[in-house]
Amino acid sequence: MRTTRPPGHGSVEIPENSATSVDNTINEDILNIPKSEKSTNVQSIEYEIDCDRDPGRNFKNAYNLLCSGLGPYQPTDCNFPKVNGRKFRIEWYVKYPWLEYSPSQNSVYCFYCRALPSASCDQAFITNGFKSWKKMNEYSTNHSKSFGHKESLTKYASLKSAIKHGNVISKIDSNHKKVVKENREYIKCLLETLLYCAYQGIPIRGHRENEDSENMGNFLELMKLRAKDNNILDRYFLQKEKSFRYVTGTHTNEFISLMAAFVTKSIIKDIQLAGIYSILIDETQDLARHEQVSFIIRYVDGNLNPHEVFIGFYRTARTDGECLTNLIKVVLNSYNLRIEDLRGQCYDGAASMRGSYNGVQAKIRTENPLAFYVHCHAHILNLCLVDLAKQVSYVRNTFGTLKTLHSFIGASSNRYQIFEQIRTKMGDKIGPKTLKSLSDTRWSCRIDALDSVVSNFTVILKTLEDISEQDSINGSDASSLLFSISNFEFVFCIVFLNDVMRETNILSKYLQSPNINYANVNTMTLQTVAILSEHRSVTEFDKTWNKAMEITKKNNISSPKLPRKRTIPLKLGGGQVNSTDITSVQDMHKINIYYIVLDIVIKEIQDRFKENDLNILQAMKDVIISEKPENNSIKLVCETYNLDFNEVTIELAMFNRMFKTKYDEFNIDNKIAYLFCGDIQIGFTNYTKIIKIFLTIPTNTSSCERTFSCLKHLKSYLRTSMGQERLSGLALLQIQREVPIDFDKVIDEFVSNGVGGNRKLTLK
Repeated sequence: MRTTRPPGHGSVEIPENSATSVDNTINEDILNIPKSEKSTNVQSIEYEIDCDRDPGRNFKNAYNLLCSGLGPYQPTDCNFPKVNGRKFRIEWYVKYPWLEYSPSQNSVYCFYCRALPSASCDQAFITNGFKSWKKMNEYSTNHSKSFGHKESLTKYASLKSAIKHGNVISKIDSNHKKVVKENREYIKCLLETLLYCAYQGIPIRGHRENEDSENMGNFLELMKLRAKDNNILDRYFLQKEKSFRYVTGTHTNEFISLMAAFVTKSIIKDIQLAGIYSILIDETQDLARHEQVSFIIRYVDGNLNPHEVFIGFYRTARTDGECLTNLIKVVLNSYNLRIEDLRGQCYDGAASMRGSYNGVQAKIRTENPLAFYVHCHAHILNLCLVDLAKQVSYVRNTFGTLKTLHSFIGASSNRYQIFEQIRTKMGDKIGPKTLKSLSDTRWSCRIDALDSVVSNFTVILKTLEDISEQDSINGSDASSLLFSISNFEFVFCIVFLNDVMRETNILSKYLQSPNINYANVNTMTLQTVAILSEHRSVTEFDKTWNKAMEITKKNNISSPKLPRKRTIPLKLGGGQVNSTDITSVQDMHKINIYYIVLDIVIKEIQDRFKENDLNILQAMKDVIISEKPENNSIKLVCETYNLDFNEVTIELAMFNRMFKTKYDEFNIDNKIAYLFCGDIQIGFTNYTKIIKIFLTIPTNTSSCERTFSCLKHLKSYLRTSMGQERLSGLALLQIQREVPIDFDKVIDEFVSNGVGGNRKLTLK
């Protein structure tokens, strides 16, 4: 039993254990109408002053009171006035439980007839009020027996039953809600399973998905596995309680597209909040021989943290400047990103991208001059190392031998098994276990290839010796390779180049980070050049020489000798080809290999990296970092981005003065940390804007290169027929997996995308 109000003031107690049966003989005992004797023990000031319950003041409020759980208004401590020597008696509350009294009108009413009136009810007990106390017993008794009063009580009984058990409409609504909840839970399980497959980059469909198939594919097999612990999946998917399961290829494609669209909307919303952005574009060919363009957008959030987000792969028929430019415009327009808000564009060194007239960067800058082009710094460093291999014959021959060596040993399982057996027998557990291949596009391949040969040099020698003696077919090739690596020049080159590549590899990895900016790139490049310059000394050369000599002695390789001096035939004038006076082997290696390699690397880095030394980037770096930036730098920044020169100058002077009190070193990271340590960026809006623009401009396209790794996993040789929308959606879900997905919103979108808004399962 639950009571909504104290019984003494007319509360209604609705039984919770059984339904009420109502007929024409209904009485007050069946309805559990509260008895008035209980009211004499309850005193409540709240109800005494509650004029809204007075039936004489508002005779139309009875139904609302009844629905709120309240009963007849039966005050006990009122001053009941006399009329013709008679007055209201409290005992009537007990005799007639339906009775309620109006202190304002000094009259009585029937609460249930007021709340649920019928056409035959006595209006005296509904609207007018009864106050003839002399005839009270007679009229009240007749009212209790009247058909209208009993009809009102019947309505009340039905209302109580509806409250407890619900009417037909409420039951239908309750069942509808239950069905919708279960259907949405099933669709949610489908989405979770698909998302898991997308995150892991595994195939979704199976070759045969009929009931007789032993392997129905990752998606359906995972659904069967989850159904063992999930009642909804067991009923809907395995037992096929519903006729439509939404597991066909058409629906999985739709689900993937909807989830990818949700992720994209979340990303685009953040980009639009940032206000400005940059683009990173690179293209590659997939296994279906389609040109895939990776589209990355870089933006900076409110806390000046840079983000590089992937928004999809886009297929293009051609890779010329005009076609790629049109593709960029179409993609930006599809996401409501204005090209006027573009502040930077970063591509590789292809002519179609960097061309000064017909390249993508030139065409974009004709529409937005503020979209400055930056050649990917990681590509630039790779070009420096590629040029090194082309210019120095010793380096070119060394890398050629490494490539041949990897191909020779790795191409045959028998030869590779010999290599593994010898390595295991010798107990060499330090360094790479296998030989590494060379590639012009994989940036860290050279250091890996050199490191693997230096670490396994003795094992390689014994492997080639074994093959040359036992293999009658490939023995001659093994002997040629053995002769090529069993000389001091090769050993010296791999030892020396291993040290050089190790230094440049640190810079290469640093240049691939999405969090770096132009200032950090400039600093790191200068430090790398300084370290390489320090290697250009007799002391460092001697270290490399001694290390090479140690390897040659360990493997019984002949000591180095001066090469034979080449002479020009007499008919061509005679004389020596090389007229330098080199009298020792060490000087020959120092001058012709060691110094020349370092000079080329240093010069290539210095010259090629100057391509990105744009005046505006140098000016912004000076304004942001320097304690006293030059006026020319401030003026250039203000003119370029339409800032007030005086305001910027005042902000810089004040900010640097405040910054010096806490930091000694002037760099961009300390400046940003100080800017947000006390929310002082509010007072330096121009300075904050300059930093935001500076961080928005990209430095590399490594994020694009990373997406190509995902592309290779998704579009493998078994999945070359995958559609473009499906490919882009799966790649987006896998790469941007940190973006949370609201499955309820995805399901709502799925419902709204139905034909005419109809679906086989009720989802809304």
